[in-house]
Amino acid sequence: MVKKTQSTSKHEVIRDEKTNVSLTAEKQYQRGKHPNSQANLTLFEKGISGNPGGRPVKYAGLKNALDKWADKVVTFWFDSEKLPLREQVIFIIWNKARNGDPKMIEMLAKLGCLDD
Repeated sequence: MVKKTQSTSKHEVIRDEKTNVSLTAEKQYQRGKHPNSQANLTLFEKGISGNPGGRPVKYAGLKNALDKWADKVVTFWFDSEKLPLREQVIFIIWNKARNGDPKMIEMLAKLGCLDD
């Protein structure tokens, strides 16, 4: 049971009867070291992850949809040569970077494609 035990000019101090610990943020504890925070923690067994599925994949549905079309061979938009869509997009990225598009240059640099 929680009850008010005293009142100050700025804050009311509230104490939990079971633990006799203040429920207001007190400056005497470092971040994450308050007894209420510590009581809430549970450890996982060694070798068992708390997140077995890993981080969720962003845009998974879009990636799957794009992958279906990536290897479809179509006529290149400015040439009669037939290339898979994936290759056409890669060519366009490199072509835009070659023509000075800063976003494409930045993307290639972040991916490490411009490294020796």
